[in-house]
Amino acid sequence: MNLGLNQNISDLRIIGNIDLFTAALNKTTAKLSSGFRINSAADDPAGLVISEVMRARIAGLNQEIENTSISMNKYETGGSALMQLRSNLTEMRSLAVGAADDGVIDQSMRDAYQAEADNLAVNYNRIVTDASFGEQKLLDGSSGSLTHLSPVSGFDLSSPAKAEESLKAIDEEIARVDSAIGQVGATQKYGLESRLNNLRVEKQNLTAAESQIRDTDYAQAFAEMIRNKLLLRSAVSLLSHHEISARSVLNLLTLD
Repeated sequence: MNLGLNQNISDLRIIGNIDLFTAALNKTTAKLSSGFRINSAADDPAGLVISEVMRARIAGLNQEIENTSISMNKYETGGSALMQLRSNLTEMRSLAVGAADDGVIDQSMRDAYQAEADNLAVNYNRIVTDASFGEQKLLDGSSGSLTHLSPVSGFDLSSPAKAEESLKAIDEEIARVDSAIGQVGATQKYGLESRLNNLRVEKQNLTAAESQIRDTDYAQAFAEMIRNKLLLRSAVSLLSHHEISARSVLNLLTLD
């Protein structure tokens, strides 16, 4: 039986285990407190690299989502302006149809139609010229605009014949506006909305995948913490027992 009083190999092993269990406990505590399974490259070098690549892509997706959302707002603004133009033209057309009927209206009514048509034309031209998103014009054909519409000349409703001519011009303008509405709407629905949905799905899937790599499994980490605590306490208790045993042997050998 070894009754050596100096620190023996068994004590050194216990102290080594205490160091190991303490380090393991610190790691699990860090995982629980930070919420991350990987807190340094030493935890999982390959996992950390993959996670950082995914995070970079997620950041890029966030920017693409923001850019696409801004573009959608731009098209939404342009679409609303076009619908206002369409409404104005519909009212102008009704006035032209009324003014073309020579047997029903008198001159005072025709003058009222003309005044209203002139006001609608002014409002129409204002929208065409001024509709913008931020500093960018939307309908004048300039760089970055959604379509190219020209201001209309005043429609002449002073006689049935001229009202008929104006009616044809209004119908032609309606066709141009309807074409622009279709193009803007198609781009918004089949281009931007579809792209935005795809970007959001990709971000959601990538975020979930990155979370599986990087985030802490709390149930597993908590179980590891309890295990490491028990092992550490056992090692400390065992070391204390060894020290007590050594003192007992010393007491036995001490002469009165």
